[in-house]
Amino acid sequence: MNENFKIEKKLGITFKNPKLLESALTHSSLRFENENLESNEILEFVGDSIMYFIITVHLYKNLRFNENSGKFSIIRSNIISNQTFTKFAKKIKLEKYINVSKGQNKVGITDSMLSNCFEALIGAIYIDSGITKVKAFFWNNYTNEIKNLIKKGPVKNTKMLKNEEKQKSI
Repeated sequence: MNENFKIEKKLGITFKNPKLLESALTHSSLRFENENLESNEILEFVGDSIMYFIITVHLYKNLRFNENSGKFSIIRSNIISNQTFTKFAKKIKLEKYINVSKGQNKVGITDSMLSNCFEALIGAIYIDSGITKVKAFFWNNYTNEIKNLIKKGPVKNTKMLKNEEKQKSI
């Protein structure tokens, strides 16, 4: 069975343009072996933007209006993160489908690669089928995870805490 067909079946999505799916699953390391391949970097950029949009609108519609935008930003950052997207990628076993170079294959698939591939997949779904399809895929697979992250409330990560310290010292 074709690997793209397997993942399409797993995702519940049939791509009109299968090259988008192939690109979303192609890590940039593979371009060293075949420079004609399109890696997932641009789709990752698109997917990141789409996820910001989906999560921002969701927070606006579902959180209390008396919350300040700072709390919204922190919660959104907790959701839109490599750590969260790695978990999302693992949930759908994306690591089985990522195409990497022989050298990278020896090293293994990193969490960062999984996160990036997840964003690229979101970008590919969007370009192929639009925002409605992305939202359906995302909410069908990750509603509980998002609810739990929102329920936790804003959690400042190390980078945020360091920035606050820098600002205090100015």
